[in-house]
Amino acid sequence: MEFIQRFDRRHLLAGVAIVLLIANLGRWGLSYLDAREAELADRMAMLAQYREAVQRLPEINDRVALLARRQEQLESFLFQGENEEKIASAMQIMLQSEVSNAGLEPEFIQPQRRGEGRDGKEHGEIAIKIRMSGALNDLGKFLHSRYASKQFFRIEGLTVRPFRPGELKISLDVRGYYKIGKEGDKAI
Repeated sequence: MEFIQRFDRRHLLAGVAIVLLIANLGRWGLSYLDAREAELADRMAMLAQYREAVQRLPEINDRVALLARRQEQLESFLFQGENEEKIASAMQIMLQSEVSNAGLEPEFIQPQRRGEGRDGKEHGEIAIKIRMSGALNDLGKFLHSRYASKQFFRIEGLTVRPFRPGELKISLDVRGYYKIGKEGDKAI
């Protein structure tokens, strides 16, 4: 107590304030160093991820090239054109030709519109109903030519009914797939 009483209360309060200020500065300095250390650890983690990504870059480039080739190959099987109406017309003409070349009598080949917009999609599908008549061998020829063709159609329904002796009525539901291209693209 004698020691404390030797000093004026102002000096004592000033000393306590200085000690508290130094303690706060020390605490702020330590929190600043902790924040810098955490930031450095984050940067080192990002650098490690970057290095790993750079090491995997040739593998990723090879994968992208493979996927690009697959996409190109897949798109070679799709109809291409400026708009859906032109593509539907091209599909209809192609099927008409294949039906006639197989020796079948086409009665009805009509794309089925769903009445919905494409919403800016580049790829789509068109359902087509086909009615024809002919012999069973001619149907086999048509199916063979359809599956030997480069253009992709999926047969969704096939109905075969007898019509006349040696002749059948055939109803076929197919779905053709397409890609909308730019004006410079070739319509198939």
